[in-house]
Amino acid sequence: MSSAKSRALQLAIAALLFSGLVMCSFYLPVRWVYLGSEILIAILFASSLNLLMGYSGLLSFGHAAYYALGAYTSGLLLVRLGWSMELAMLAGPVVAAVGAFVFGLFIMRGNRGGEHATFLMLTLAFSQLVFAVIYKWYDVTRGDDGVSGINTAKWLADPRRYFMFVVVVVGLCLWLLYRIKNSPFGVTLQAIRDNAQRCEFNGVNIQRYQLAAFVIAGLFAGVAGTLYAFFSGTISPQLADWTASARPFLANTMGGVQSFWGPVVGVLTLEIIDSQVGRLTQYSLIAVGMLAIFVGMALPRGIVGAFQDWREKRTAADGSAGP
Repeated sequence: MSSAKSRALQLAIAALLFSGLVMCSFYLPVRWVYLGSEILIAILFASSLNLLMGYSGLLSFGHAAYYALGAYTSGLLLVRLGWSMELAMLAGPVVAAVGAFVFGLFIMRGNRGGEHATFLMLTLAFSQLVFAVIYKWYDVTRGDDGVSGINTAKWLADPRRYFMFVVVVVGLCLWLLYRIKNSPFGVTLQAIRDNAQRCEFNGVNIQRYQLAAFVIAGLFAGVAGTLYAFFSGTISPQLADWTASARPFLANTMGGVQSFWGPVVGVLTLEIIDSQVGRLTQYSLIAVGMLAIFVGMALPRGIVGAFQDWREKRTAADGSAGP
């Protein structure tokens, strides 16, 4: 299948899923609507990290910092300063992007050698810094008590309306991420990932491109955090903890980091394990760990990567068996 046909098929599937989600919101029980909103927000969060892991080759274990910055900025502006929901929602991702830019300057400077372990530890350190500030600055953030009363405007008060709002926002963000990843900028990021030395030799400013990717990823993580704040109505410092970064990291690893649909498949896989295994036993985390080990050993390219390999082998076999 040609690249143009493959992209057209992906866009058609995405459009079908988008329209299907909107239609289902009118008929599904409210609990499924809540679950749908939560899953879509998690998909956007994981997809924003995929821009770093899969397309830039940057292993970040502190992506939750920008998720939390978006959530806390929008929540505090609404609750503390009385901003409207619309303005607070716009401010959250902007602050997350600014935070990603400031942290990214230090992280890129400290990772001049381009080592994955160094970058990973630096991102983790800055994420824990955000967690510590949120946890300790009680007068503003209420510390471990969290911030509550983050209510949506009246036109989004109904869960079904908010679900449709999440569908539209997440759909738009995923489309933008898709365009970014397939743009000359995204192709350059992939070239840096594959051979940074050759790109530098050709005059590409590697750190500038990586910093831009870091800020863009932080922006979309901030959008996810903002959506979660108004979805949940309550936020806590745990949004910035390292465990919050582990979830999208694991979703990308299981789904496939070098695929646009990898984080989507990874999030859905984790959700199925949590919901189905969690109903039968309290050891759902063990099931997640065992599946992660299996994917790491048997499917190094993740679930989507394994499916792509199987499809390519089948196409090659069909071609060789032809007349």
